[in-house]
Parts: sequence; structure tokens; C-alpha cells
Amino acid sequence: MQIGCGVTTKEIRGRRYLYFWHYEERGGRRVQAFRYLGALRSEAARARLEEALDAYLERLTAELRRRRGEILARALPP
Repeated sequence: MQIGCGVTTKEIRGRRYLYFWHYEERGGRRVQAFRYLGALRSEAARARLEEALDAYLERLTAELRRRRGEILARALPP
């Protein structure tokens, strides 16, 4: 599991756009994936950034809890 996420901007034809990035698995490999959020100064893009970040952190938390359970089950069998 590779943990990481962030926000970046890209300039296209003189305008700046906001992107959320994170790592995900594709074909058994970890790759950096980008999600377009909108124009840099857009309030809607900022709201989408918050949603994307919250969703990423929820998935990460669920994965860590699942792994914790696996480790405890192996270390402390019934």
C-alpha cells in the first residue's frame, strides 16, 4: 500500500486548473492518478477538493482498519 495524496495545478492555454492526486492500484502496480477539479479560483473546485480528500481519507482509514484486523488475527489466533 502506498499512501499519498495532494493537490496540484496545471496550466493549460494560459489558465490554471486544480487537480487532486493520489496513488491507486492498476494492473497490480501503484500509479499516481489525477482528478480534475476545476478552475483554480473556482469555489466549486475547492468544494470538490474537500470532497475528494475526505473520500480518500475514508478509504485509507477503512483499509488500515482491515489490515489491523488481519494482523491481529494472525498474531492472536482464537
